[in-house]
Amino acid sequence: MFLHELSPDQQRALFILARQVIAADHRLALSEVEILDRLYAEAGLAAETAADPDAVGDLNYVFDTPRLRAVALMNLLTVAHADGRVDPAENEALRDLADRMDLDAATLDRLQAWAYRYAGLMREGAAFGREDGGA
Repeated sequence: MFLHELSPDQQRALFILARQVIAADHRLALSEVEILDRLYAEAGLAAETAADPDAVGDLNYVFDTPRLRAVALMNLLTVAHADGRVDPAENEALRDLADRMDLDAATLDRLQAWAYRYAGLMREGAAFGREDGGA
């Protein structure tokens, strides 16, 4: 989401970071793969392979404005919430990334609250019309 605000290089960096967040808990949920695939599609990029880069340099250089750092973290939080829960290891990875982006705790808390609400709306939307008596 808001990927149009990121350059192609920033988008690729975001996907590297997203794979790191997904890997933090040492388990891969189908919902995490699905949301990552949707992000690749939104960006118009092909999914990456194991041979692609797996590290990102200075995050404040890559995401060079507070808005771009927030967009990156919003997407990373969305990925972390994809399976319905944020594992403590994923949360630690996200906090580390926020620190590397010089985002303060209050901003991270606001973004986490937003991601939680967004994840709930996505689950609600996915279920719409599937429940008994639905449209």
